[in-house]
Amino acid sequence: MTRFLILIAATAAVATPACAQRFGGRDGAAAFDKADANHDGIITRAEFSAARMARFDTMDRNHDGAISKADFARLAKFRPQAVDRLEAMIAQADANRDGRLTRAEMASAPAPIFERADSNNDGAIDSAELAAARTAMAQMRDGAN
Repeated sequence: MTRFLILIAATAAVATPACAQRFGGRDGAAAFDKADANHDGIITRAEFSAARMARFDTMDRNHDGAISKADFARLAKFRPQAVDRLEAMIAQADANRDGRLTRAEMASAPAPIFERADSNNDGAIDSAELAAARTAMAQMRDGAN
């Protein structure tokens, strides 16, 4: 499941700049910034889940209730490697293995990126935990390059 969330961030980074911005920007931790709905500097599990489901709505481009390769036909023409990453992401959380990630599958998929960032296990990510998560993600990204 860790790969699932890393792949979401990686896919955003390799997609077009506008697409990358829509999914949280080049910084994988930017998704955390968008999750802070009340802008108090703390991201609760509920805020993170709500933001994650909002990203689902953005990624379901054909509005059929599932994320699949069909949602990214245009991207496939210009960035086939990005579509490969999307397919891998979908496969990680696709419980019934039909090649489509439904809203229910995404909602029930674990969120290891949140769990890892919530180092004190209090159900919220504060500024210190977020800074540590950003550093860890940057190190992973830099190590992959």
